[in-house]
Amino acid sequence: MVEPTPSGDVTQRRSSSSLWLAIGVLATGLVLIFTLGTSRPGNPQAPAPTTPAPPSPPPAAAAPKPAAAPPVDRPTQSDEAELDAWSRKLAGPAKLAPVVLSAYGRAEMRMRGEAPNCHLSWATLAGLGQVQAVGTGPLPVPQPIWDRWSSRALHDSKPADMRNAADAAYTVSRYLCSTGADLSTAGGWWTTILGYTQSLQDTQDTLTAADVYASAKP
Repeated sequence: MVEPTPSGDVTQRRSSSSLWLAIGVLATGLVLIFTLGTSRPGNPQAPAPTTPAPPSPPPAAAAPKPAAAPPVDRPTQSDEAELDAWSRKLAGPAKLAPVVLSAYGRAEMRMRGEAPNCHLSWATLAGLGQVQAVGTGPLPVPQPIWDRWSSRALHDSKPADMRNAADAAYTVSRYLCSTGADLSTAGGWWTTILGYTQSLQDTQDTLTAADVYASAKP
């Protein structure tokens, strides 16, 4: 003879079964909601982020005026004496420290041989220095440019130093001339310098300063 099950146990089991059934139905509904919501063909997608277009040169853009050229770079023999004499004569009229002017002149000398079609002038570097570094100290070199283009300005096999004015100027010069543009033309100069400054106003100020430096005569 089977003993009857207490009514309290039956009620408890029924309540538990009902609770688990309700939880299962709720979970299934949530899965369907999320599945339909993500796979529905008409579900709008978030717009992809857009990169702002670089600034364009102004319609009346011009290239800097020609400046007094530094001496010829001679990789196999010392040209420091000639460069020092040039920078000392021009430092007063240009209102630049001889060591800074020498750094800009050295960069132009190096690029004449390495990128003869670039036509980068020391006056452009001086203009960048006036705007970006307030005319003193080494040119500021963004880290990605330094990582890619840093090099020693002198032929002495020493490592490049960002705090060295000549190395900083030479590194910036290598970057500017890497575009393949002719910096003696308005379009080439503006496009290249805008790539460095990322600012129309800074580029215009650089041009103005470069023309002032170019007017200095030894």
